[in-house]
Amino acid sequence: MQMSSERHICQVAFSALNGPGLREWYAKVFGLVKAGKIVFFPPATSTVQGIPGAWEKCSWLIDRQDYFQLEFFQFWKPHSRLRHEGWRPCDIGYNMLGIAVTDFDQVLRNVAAYSSHQAPRTFGKAGDRRACVADPEGNLVEIYERDPLTLIEGADTRVCRPEVPAAVRTLRASVPHLEEARDAFVDAMGLQVVEEFRLHTARDEAMWGLKGVKASSLVLRSANFLLELVEYRTPKPRPWPQGYSIKDQGFMNIAFGFRDRDDFDRAFAQATREGMRPNGKVVDLGLGKVMYVNDRHGFSVEMLTVNKRFWSMVGFRPAQAYVENEIEINAPASEVWTQLADHANIGNWSTFSCKVLRPGGKDPDGIGCVRELAAPGMRLLEEVTAWDEGRHYAYQLRSGAPFRTHQGDIFVTEDGQGRSRVRWAIRFDCWIPFTGKLIAWLLEQVFKRDLRKLKSRLEAYGACERF
Repeated sequence: MQMSSERHICQVAFSALNGPGLREWYAKVFGLVKAGKIVFFPPATSTVQGIPGAWEKCSWLIDRQDYFQLEFFQFWKPHSRLRHEGWRPCDIGYNMLGIAVTDFDQVLRNVAAYSSHQAPRTFGKAGDRRACVADPEGNLVEIYERDPLTLIEGADTRVCRPEVPAAVRTLRASVPHLEEARDAFVDAMGLQVVEEFRLHTARDEAMWGLKGVKASSLVLRSANFLLELVEYRTPKPRPWPQGYSIKDQGFMNIAFGFRDRDDFDRAFAQATREGMRPNGKVVDLGLGKVMYVNDRHGFSVEMLTVNKRFWSMVGFRPAQAYVENEIEINAPASEVWTQLADHANIGNWSTFSCKVLRPGGKDPDGIGCVRELAAPGMRLLEEVTAWDEGRHYAYQLRSGAPFRTHQGDIFVTEDGQGRSRVRWAIRFDCWIPFTGKLIAWLLEQVFKRDLRKLKSRLEAYGACERF
């Protein structure tokens, strides 16, 4: 199946009764990264969302892919209405999110730890397991052990933050008329049909509690995302509740993100020409353009383009302290890994000297290893928490700095021609208010210098080997 669509889904939005609480759950369960918050108010909300006089708090999370976010709205005025009593996954609307994770078992443990229910039942064989859970506000989330986009040739499965252990990949919608929904999302919005591909079968419906299902479905794709449209015949779906608004509790919509204004203008013209109804005139705030459009059955879709310089303002970059350094080294990955993973000799290239206080279990440098890092006026204790020999390890700070929720990740990849790329990423929250970004900038300079020293050391060693 060839991926040819250039469309990009950049967001799934929730309308929540407790937006900050719901965001916290997704952050803790899936390891997603907080990406800021803002207050929206009239007249922009009235024009863009079509909700007269709306005041709302908005916050974001980002996953491991580029230009994507989960968006959490909490409406102050008018208030959101509760999901209607007796709601079922077959009822009309956006009804289930799908998230691919790198550690399936850990996510299930997180669900049990941060929810009022036990870890869910799993379906499928090892390596291809799935499970379905309800978040604290009743929104369904399917958890994938295998990224479904890997089943589609040419799909954009690239990641820009490999240290983040999840990627949002799918959204499911129950629609009243499959062909009319296809017209809206394919002809108007520019998604592509994934031919001869099914994301779910009738047997899968048991994961979210439906039995005796008779339905037709269609899977559509952007470059990075799958939208599954389902027309149920049995059980018979209920329509939108009387007076339904996108501010009501549940999934609000998806957003199509465009890299530049010309792409946005062309796509918006196509959408409206093919029957999508905008809430108003496109809003242009200088940093980008935005407008919500609606199909004939009431499904909302956001269209936006944001200049990359302003991504931090609108939740497409981490808001917490986040240090990212990458460097290319003209040496095989095995040699690079040997230097990076030899904790006792980190001082050969790092600002810090290191002493192993407790070796790891299976591997002395691996999971469970506790190391002491020292520099003038500083002593840190860190524990290795993840270990993928030759490719990746993660560590967490246990004491010695004013951080909480600290994690560091080191990745090594090889290009097949004897050159390696190292990524060193650290994220943390600071106990001292308003110091996180400054400390992150200082650490970025320190680790950038350390990686350059590592590069010089390895490349000089390689040159000596050749001679």
